[in-house]
Amino acid sequence: MKLALIYDNKDPKLLPTAYSQTYRDMFLSIKDRFEKVQHITNNCSAKDIEADCIIFFDVHSWHDITIDGIKDHKAVKYTIFNDPHQQEQKCKYPNGLTVRKMGARERVERMRSRGINFLICPLKDGYYRWLSPYVGSDADDILLWFPMAPNKDKYKYSKRRLVDRNCAVLANGATWEGRETWGYGFRRWAFNRPNLYRVNHCILRPEVPSGKEYPTFLSKFAAALALTGIYVVPKYLEIPLAGCLCIAQYLPNYDEMGFRDGVHCIYVDKENFDDVIADVLKDPSAYQDVADAGRKHTEDNWTSKRFADFVYNHARKNI
Repeated sequence: MKLALIYDNKDPKLLPTAYSQTYRDMFLSIKDRFEKVQHITNNCSAKDIEADCIIFFDVHSWHDITIDGIKDHKAVKYTIFNDPHQQEQKCKYPNGLTVRKMGARERVERMRSRGINFLICPLKDGYYRWLSPYVGSDADDILLWFPMAPNKDKYKYSKRRLVDRNCAVLANGATWEGRETWGYGFRRWAFNRPNLYRVNHCILRPEVPSGKEYPTFLSKFAAALALTGIYVVPKYLEIPLAGCLCIAQYLPNYDEMGFRDGVHCIYVDKENFDDVIADVLKDPSAYQDVADAGRKHTEDNWTSKRFADFVYNHARKNI
């Protein structure tokens, strides 16, 4: 099966230097899954595309590419959207790249103008809240849901026992203090509680391990926090994939992904947070079964290779 992969080759999230490798992992897994891949990064004509399947891999909607006649191309067409809550904005990345991200309505309008058959969105609750009102009556039919999934092969120390790791609960990431950023209220509160190993986001502290170094860094800890109030982010899968105990803020999508409190992870809120942290630090080995179950569940279901297989098999049925 022939794939045309359309993307911005300057996209920082697809580079080996990306602080999070999850987008790159999914991109590379898709590329490796198809028998033949045509790479398209600049304006062209649909007549130049020889493919059974076309994927616009533009997770933040800034790749301003024009392909004449793409709407009428007979290949089955996909686009992938992350951050469905995203509003129109301009931003500048550390490498100097300045981009304009589209808001929900404009993203959907562009999707329609390209004749997209299926929209891949990793965040089902976010899709139905922000994107589906603009998609319309076929919102259920057009959605192809799969979480943002990392490459398990990068997690070389995932089976290291909790007692052989640092007896610490890692609190890693930005809290965006002073910004009106929703979804971080509980994280801000939790990261200021005692008995945590606090490490800031690598964007704010470049010396913090990131990219290909992050899985090894994560695997040094017995437990780590996955706390967001909007939707599942890569940490919710990276932490169990590293063999850590995942201490998570409950989200409906995490539940839908099959993660169960006390089985694959531990859910926390303000009422039980301090008690859970104290209990984990007292005896990490008591949570070994939960960490193992979380790792195995992620490996069996939510990796970049599983994502690529999922899209490939879907395309075979729809070309």
